[in-house]
Amino acid sequence: MHRHGDAVVKAVIGLDVGNTRITAAIVRASGEVLAMIRRPTDASGGANACYRQIEDMLGQLISTASERSIPISCVGVGFGGPVDYEGGRIMRSHHVSGWEDFPLRQLLREKFGLPVVLDNDANAGALGELLFGAAKRHRNVLYVNIGTGIGGAIISDGKLVRGENNFAGEIGHIIVVRDGPICGCGKLGCLEAVASGTGIGRRATELIQLGSIKTSLPKRSVTSKEVFEAALHGDELAMVVVDEAVEHLAHGLGIAITLLNPGIVIIGGGLSEAPEKLLLEPLRERVSKYVLDIALKGLEIVNAKLRYDAGVLGAAALAILEGGVNCD
Repeated sequence: MHRHGDAVVKAVIGLDVGNTRITAAIVRASGEVLAMIRRPTDASGGANACYRQIEDMLGQLISTASERSIPISCVGVGFGGPVDYEGGRIMRSHHVSGWEDFPLRQLLREKFGLPVVLDNDANAGALGELLFGAAKRHRNVLYVNIGTGIGGAIISDGKLVRGENNFAGEIGHIIVVRDGPICGCGKLGCLEAVASGTGIGRRATELIQLGSIKTSLPKRSVTSKEVFEAALHGDELAMVVVDEAVEHLAHGLGIAITLLNPGIVIIGGGLSEAPEKLLLEPLRERVSKYVLDIALKGLEIVNAKLRYDAGVLGAAALAILEGGVNCD
């Protein structure tokens, strides 16, 4: 069992609310997953449909815990979008409508009678890596989640940095291309717009339509997964797109590393599944162009350890590590 202050945490429920899927699990403080449910996000139904999914999934797990005599001390929720941590509210989602100023923590507390901690999925993911994954030996961490969008989180001296508006760590909205492609946030040239899975797919689709670079990719909208697969097999256009994305990521990471001086940079999200020789290895090399040597001394740039279950284990870590404050 994990002791946090005077509280003994026996098991928590982690809930990861993503743009494409919702995952919930009963998790012990050791990181052992006792039960899990994963469903596609009902994005077309908006926030209300997603909330009904969340209620149903939590209800199932709470019933399972009761049947197995597992005491649940807290629910941790990691959400894929900006969150009011203090108020326990969703500020908005860039991908699913209706989440604006949504009182998720209050609704879940009232429905299930359990303490709830709510934060964005990147902060939750960073805590998951700190407690269960690649950041175990570190106190200064930059966590970057690259998937549909790009999120980030900062751990400084062992503590999560939230900032004045719980917006610290949002590396995806550093502008790396002046007057570049429009981002989901409405700004131009954000790192997310040019180096997320969505951005990579969009850039490849643009170049395919131009027809000036040889490619085996189909003449339609393509995904970042298709681009990386093609690049792995030497496709000229795909290699150009991946090369551009790596350069943008190196630029964005370089800015963050210079400001924060982390001991480790952890790459999570769907793109962390890309072959290391295409993403991680060239990224390590190129970051040095944007960072003073002193900040690179001892710096590790690694893939997240938790991978596919990072979101839900991060949400569980949020409940465990933040529960002493919010789960009484």
